Amino acid sequence: MAAVTNAKGVPLPYSGSSARWYSATNSSPALYGSIYNDSLYGDGSVSVTMYGGQGDDIYYLYSAKNKAAELPNEGIDTISTWMSYRLPANFENLTVTGDKQYAFGNALNNIVVGGSGQQTLDGLKGDDVLKGGSGADIFVVKPGNGSDLILDFGADDTVRVGGYGFLSFDQVHANMVQSGSNVRLTLSPTEFLVFENKTIDQFSANQFDLALDKSHLTLTFSDEFNTLNLHSGSSGTWDTNFWWGAPNGSSLTTNSELQWYIDTSYAPTSSVNPFSVQDGVLTITAARAPDAIKPYINNYDYTSGLLTTYHSFAQTYGYFEIRADMPEKQGAWPAFWLLPADGSWPPELDAVEMIGQDPNKLTLTSHSSATGSHTKVTSTVYAADTAGFHKYGVLWTPSELVWYFDDVEVARAPTPADMHKPMYMLVDQAVGGMAGAPADGLATPSEMHVDYVHAYALNEWFI
Repeated sequence: MAAVTNAKGVPLPYSGSSARWYSATNSSPALYGSIYNDSLYGDGSVSVTMYGGQGDDIYYLYSAKNKAAELPNEGIDTISTWMSYRLPANFENLTVTGDKQYAFGNALNNIVVGGSGQQTLDGLKGDDVLKGGSGADIFVVKPGNGSDLILDFGADDTVRVGGYGFLSFDQVHANMVQSGSNVRLTLSPTEFLVFENKTIDQFSANQFDLALDKSHLTLTFSDEFNTLNLHSGSSGTWDTNFWWGAPNGSSLTTNSELQWYIDTSYAPTSSVNPFSVQDGVLTITAARAPDAIKPYINNYDYTSGLLTTYHSFAQTYGYFEIRADMPEKQGAWPAFWLLPADGSWPPELDAVEMIGQDPNKLTLTSHSSATGSHTKVTSTVYAADTAGFHKYGVLWTPSELVWYFDDVEVARAPTPADMHKPMYMLVDQAVGGMAGAPADGLATPSEMHVDYVHAYALNEWFI
């Protein structure tokens, strides 16, 4: 049986050649293979669960309606798909061919393969073998997830190693050794990363996404949310409305948003408060609007909350960070972003936007009008684990924007020519827009939990 040897010298086998072939049809919600090596084909229009059985099985999935299931110790099984995919339990190998998709492994020693275009590959736990294929691929390694082998690390590929504390390429380079025809990068006392058929001189700084070095930053804003300090005309931190909003609240109709942001100072809607604080955590709740207040919120179907520092804090350049547990409900659209203090738009800097039904996807955007019309630069970043609390941040310098997830760089772009003036911060949970309508009409409310919001100023090292 064909195999590839992983970073620790363990052979990882590929699935054997198929002896039987099965295709899903409209007539059955389940498709069963045999005791032999099978190929099982889904269908984009069929909701089907496929069970290969005891042999080495290969599953071809064509839509999210296609599911695959295997019991332990039933051969060497592979899933092949164009979609972003995370391996279920008991599968060994994964191939994802779609451009700008992700391929995530499981707790086994996996072979994870990309195709043409760009894929984000993360074997997760286990000592995995990763192969990106052609295109500018992104490889992700994280403390506690084992030692991986990358088969085809190219000049346009990148690897996220910031979780191990590397702050500079010099530190990365110092931890590399040549091991025959391969390069071994020591990540920690127990984990390492091997690059096959590489020499140390072939690596460059732009191939490594590193940790944020906060030693060059000075804390200028910090809210740990032991209370919610609302602005009351002359003092307080947070406004619950846009500066241009109506007395009864606001929404962004240009975004096709479905929620109304409750202004907590507006008496007729005081029965609904989207904000609560408990044990140092702020919760912003999006929910169905009670019929009793709909006449006061322009008949919107949903209510939610917006917080801005428009009246209390703005800054030119710096690092802006939120630690939050984002909602995972369809139709939820949480965000942490910056807008100009002078009221103009664009520019706009989105530290993070997410949609509840796709929690592994981070949308990171800068907006500009420097060209004379609205333009934007968007990076779509995939993270294997966004459940619970995580850090989302953006470093804004005179020349560059760098986005971070859990203190590790994930994207960068040039600073637009019109993004050189003070900006204030916004935190909100919208409904609808790019997240679409909630499937259940928010029968169960959607909650965004915020541990803190921080801002830092740059010292002269950045300027």
